[in-house]
Amino acid sequence: MADLTEKKLGEFQLLRPLGSGGMADVYLAEQTTLQRYVAVKVMKPALMAHSGQDMVARFKQEAMMAAGLNHPNIVQVYTIGQEDGLHYIAQEFVQGQDLATMLKSRGKPDVASALHLMRQVASALKASGRAGIVHRDIKPENIMITKKGEVKVADFGLAQLGESNTEKKGVTMGTPLYMSPEQVSGRELDPRSDVYSFGVTSYQLLCGETPFKGNTPVAIAMQHLKNSPPPLKEKNPALPDILCRVVHRMMAKRRSLRYQSADEVLEDLKKLIVAQKQGRSLDLVRLPRLEELERLAELERRKQSRLGINESVAGVDDEEMQLGPDVAAAVTTVMPEQFVDDEDFSDPPATRSFRTFGIQASNPIDDLPPIPKKKRVSQEANIDLTPAVDVTFQLLIFFMITASFSLQKAFDVPPAKNADGVSMNVQVEMPESGVRIEVDRDDTVFVGEKPARTYKEILDLLIVEKSLNSSVNDVDLILDPDSTHEMRLTVIDAAMQAGFLRVKNKIQEL
Repeated sequence: MADLTEKKLGEFQLLRPLGSGGMADVYLAEQTTLQRYVAVKVMKPALMAHSGQDMVARFKQEAMMAAGLNHPNIVQVYTIGQEDGLHYIAQEFVQGQDLATMLKSRGKPDVASALHLMRQVASALKASGRAGIVHRDIKPENIMITKKGEVKVADFGLAQLGESNTEKKGVTMGTPLYMSPEQVSGRELDPRSDVYSFGVTSYQLLCGETPFKGNTPVAIAMQHLKNSPPPLKEKNPALPDILCRVVHRMMAKRRSLRYQSADEVLEDLKKLIVAQKQGRSLDLVRLPRLEELERLAELERRKQSRLGINESVAGVDDEEMQLGPDVAAAVTTVMPEQFVDDEDFSDPPATRSFRTFGIQASNPIDDLPPIPKKKRVSQEANIDLTPAVDVTFQLLIFFMITASFSLQKAFDVPPAKNADGVSMNVQVEMPESGVRIEVDRDDTVFVGEKPARTYKEILDLLIVEKSLNSSVNDVDLILDPDSTHEMRLTVIDAAMQAGFLRVKNKIQEL
């Protein structure tokens, strides 16, 4: 990133870089009028060249979302501005580390520490949910932990407010490892989506790994739709059963069988925390709301079993099993934007009440010293930063997954019938300007006139086509209604790997 150290943006004097993310570079700055430290996020100028005002709108949206939330567990936004062609957000400077960094350096916490962290995240999501805001990117990188052991939820850059129409319906944004099923399928979201992502984050917090893994974002996203997470108790047998049950209920695939709000999660977590402090077994605590949700889930499982539906997807809304309704859904991986300082994070053992994480519940560490009016902050502070993500790689992932999720809802709609009951195929007109690929009802793929069945065969043919038509970036994908989703995704993935940037598709009997 271009170093803007010593540059002044409005009333903010940039002192030194703190980190970099997919959208912005982050600097420690002095707010000269109030003489306090702040974190200033400066949008990367390179993004303007690619996305123009759309990216500026998203950047401003982040400030507007967070500025409306005044809560001790949410990073406070102070102001937004523009100077010399640079767009920036000034916000609270958090001294500490993000949860992802802590998990890497210190491992999973004990139960008391985990409950302490989960309670504060739930409290933040309760506030945003009551304001009608869906964060859409809850993950360890966006959960900051201060030197005092306080949690701060950050980065509302993907948030949506109520019936916001600033983005196209059906577009999916977030981080695949933590996305809810309805988010993956590009459906309308509500605060229950954040509950799911919080459940995945809690799962990782308690056992050290995410429930789903894969070689590509698409492979991971599909598991949120179709697969049950491995039992948390098997990953960490030391955990109380009831805490595992709470986390799994947060990750229910059907929204109606999930905790309905972060407020409900918070109430149950508080009951567990009280029992923990009293030295009682957590498994003896009764959580009526959890029990009722589990009862409803069991009834649903029995119903699905009678219908012969795979148990791994029982309880998932049928409409949420689609990959992108009506419009193409794009999964964009949002990388962390660090703005933390981890100097002297380790506390003396005598001051730790949450030993595993070193989280301090009392005797808080002193704040930063007063800002010298004419002196710069030392450049040698030890900053623990997540590696910056190259914009080119970010865009490559975006284009790859945009195409991978461009299947239309029409794929799962049976052919229309006329008044006499005769099947009619509805043709979708699509100008063909790229390399033509056909997938017939037997899942045989034809690149031009050449057939292929395996991923390698498809990829080899597409690489040849790309080399012969280097200026062509589109693929015209013709799909028989009886072809499978798996083969469609295989073709799209191969097209992206071969260097094509866009896949246009239509249904047509072959």
